[in-house]
Amino acid sequence: MTLLNGTAEPSAGWLKVNDPNFGSPENRYKFDPAKGKKMLAEAGFTPEKPLAFKAMISTSGSGQMLPLPMNEFVQQNLKEACGVDVEFDVVEWQLLLNAARATPDSPNLKGAMVLNVSSPSSDVGVMARYFSSANFPPNGFNSSSGRMTRSTSALTTLAEASDPAVISGALRKAHERLVDNPPWIYIVHDLNPRAMSPRVKGFVSPQSWFVDLTLVSMQ
Repeated sequence: MTLLNGTAEPSAGWLKVNDPNFGSPENRYKFDPAKGKKMLAEAGFTPEKPLAFKAMISTSGSGQMLPLPMNEFVQQNLKEACGVDVEFDVVEWQLLLNAARATPDSPNLKGAMVLNVSSPSSDVGVMARYFSSANFPPNGFNSSSGRMTRSTSALTTLAEASDPAVISGALRKAHERLVDNPPWIYIVHDLNPRAMSPRVKGFVSPQSWFVDLTLVSMQ
């Protein structure tokens, strides 16, 4: 967190650990180079034959914090800890969004196997956007996890239910799946740092990207 000067906290899932809908996943991934090397070896990757892939990242956009330094830190960390080689294709934000809706064999990806995006988690509909099998490209933005059938029923329930208890239970079930078998590498949760004049009154910092400006005044 030194790189970000305390403006974010580490992620263990798509939701924060203290979120009531985080659930009780069986796995809790943390920094463990030995386990990482073991898993790579089981998949056939060794120091002589390292895992190598290209990631498409952007220079800025959609609430990202410091995308270039952060991606470079992850790149260095994967190399030093587990011998993984990551190459970057740096593009403009809209090009990255277009690539997110491209099928895996699309030339728009230019060989990239990973996309770096930022995501709000304040609405359950966003979870379906990125993880529902119905949104597999070119129909939507589920570019990473493909057809995650084990979480499909929970996401369908989220889309159709109106009972808060049912929605919460389905959200926990779906999120446990996202932590136990993660389609993403979860990096940080943005703490929404903001700077403003002391003349600004009535501002309430929300746990989301959506700010209620009707309460704000200047004095």
